[in-house]
Amino acid sequence: MLPVSSEKIDYIISVAREYREGSMAMVSEQLSEAHLADTFTEHNLAVIVEELRSDEHEQDSSYLELKAAIEGLNEEEKYGLVALMWIGRGTYGPEELDAALQNARTSSNNHTAEYLIETPLLPDYLAEGQVLLNED
Repeated sequence: MLPVSSEKIDYIISVAREYREGSMAMVSEQLSEAHLADTFTEHNLAVIVEELRSDEHEQDSSYLELKAAIEGLNEEEKYGLVALMWIGRGTYGPEELDAALQNARTSSNNHTAEYLIETPLLPDYLAEGQVLLNED
C-alpha cells in the first residue's frame, strides 16, 4: 500500500502542473527572444531551462508551493511519492511497489523535493502511477 494519501498526491500533481506550465512559458519566451528555436538541441533547451529556473525559483510561487508540499510530507510519504513517480515512468511495474519503496528508502537524501521537481514529466508520471496502482 502506498504510504501517501491520494489527496496529497492529487494536490502535488495540481501544483506540479502549474509549475510546469510556468516553466514552459519561460522557455517559450526565451526561445522567441532568441529567434532561433529550430537550432536548439535538447541539451541547449536543458541549459536554458536550468538557467531560468535558478533565477526564477526565488520568485516563483508555484515552485515554492510545490517544494513546500513535498517537503511537508513525512519520510514514508516522500518514499511513496518517489516510488509512485518511478512506477508512472515505467522504472517499476505496479506489482513492484514494495521494491520501489525499498529502493526509495535506500536512495533517500535531503534533496527529494528537488529530485522530484526536476523530473520533467512529474505530474504525468504521478498520475500514471496512480492509474497503474489502481488497476491492480
